[in-house]
Amino acid sequence: MAGAQAERQETGLIDAINGGYGQAGGKPFTISGVGGSRITDCIRAEKFEGRSRAGTEPYTDVIIYRTRNRKVNISMKGTSAPSIAGGGLSGLEEAAPGLTGKFLNVALQKYQNMGFVEGMSDLPDMYGKVGANLKEQIVVGNASMGGPIDYMYVGPMNVTSRFSGNSLIVNGKFTGAKKYAKDNDLYLRLRKRRGDQPFTQEKDTKGMPLILGKSPSRGDKGRRIVTTTKTPANAQVVEF
Repeated sequence: MAGAQAERQETGLIDAINGGYGQAGGKPFTISGVGGSRITDCIRAEKFEGRSRAGTEPYTDVIIYRTRNRKVNISMKGTSAPSIAGGGLSGLEEAAPGLTGKFLNVALQKYQNMGFVEGMSDLPDMYGKVGANLKEQIVVGNASMGGPIDYMYVGPMNVTSRFSGNSLIVNGKFTGAKKYAKDNDLYLRLRKRRGDQPFTQEKDTKGMPLILGKSPSRGDKGRRIVTTTKTPANAQVVEF
């Protein structure tokens, strides 16, 4: 989860947890949020360091340590976060090899069927619904992606907390990653890096459809692939 806003959320949760240990008199405590799951036997937290094997942002943002040498990996999102399961195309290839290639080939065909030809702009975003059998492995991730994650934490960028009894209560919600995958639809979303990128039928260095060519204004080339749980009402959705 990149950016200053994300750093503030991560730091806020870490500070709240590490402060909670002191408020609990140096004893393990429970963390809970606005509904959702509770995490027991907590003692401290720290930011996950490192990248995925592909060099992209890792799935894990914060590690919460528990008693008996246990730890849980947390992926953090704002309440209006447009995507989940970071890492882009490279990260998705680590989670589900070949999936993005299938999506890009079907998306290319869809754009062609819609009448787009080389050099045309104004391509709409393209969405592809992920099959139920792959949702968990994409949301949870694996070690090569800087995961696997145990919980999604969704809440405001400014983390607030209070201590009550033996519980630290924060203003976000923890949801088990497997439950999150089961309860939500999951889509791949293809989008532009720059608004003026034209349609292209070129291939990238891995032989996958590039779809979006070089931006005249900034020189950026290629598409972004993210994952999301929702689509707009007028979304272009393909099956793959």
